[in-house]
Amino acid sequence: MAQEVYQWARNLAVYYIVLTALMHIMPNSQYGRYIRSFMGILLILIVASPLLDLLHLEERMDGLFHKKMLEEAFADPPWGEGQEEARGYYLQAYEQEAAGQIRGSLEEILAGSCKVLDVRVHMEMDEELGELYVAFIQIWLSGAENSQMRERVEHELAGSYEITGEKVELFFEEMG
Repeated sequence: MAQEVYQWARNLAVYYIVLTALMHIMPNSQYGRYIRSFMGILLILIVASPLLDLLHLEERMDGLFHKKMLEEAFADPPWGEGQEEARGYYLQAYEQEAAGQIRGSLEEILAGSCKVLDVRVHMEMDEELGELYVAFIQIWLSGAENSQMRERVEHELAGSYEITGEKVELFFEEMG
């Protein structure tokens, strides 16, 4: 706990040093308000970081950020008209990336209680909206079926990735 407080105080000190240096090296004071606005947002993030860590909001924001990045990349595709093969290739790559992110997230929250054996994500494109969405997820976990474990997984997916429970299939495999 003391280490986190020390790190937080050090971040604030570095922030004020950088702010002071920026304000002194600005050749024209008309840009000062832009620098102060940007640095104000940065200060809010630094001050709020202990709260974000306490509520595990950083992982949720990271998950949502990655999801939005994938959606935007797919909405502005690098393939042209009539190149369905390329579209399928990119869709498969997005599914693998999403599966890797979800697997990493689940391994963190389930550490010690069970092992994530496999994660498969199936995504589809909403042609009307031009958006990519998760059709369903299949997750294989080690151990006996456990309702508490199921709730933890569904809570993580709903909070971090906005994926509802009806899109999630959990399979439990007893190791032995």
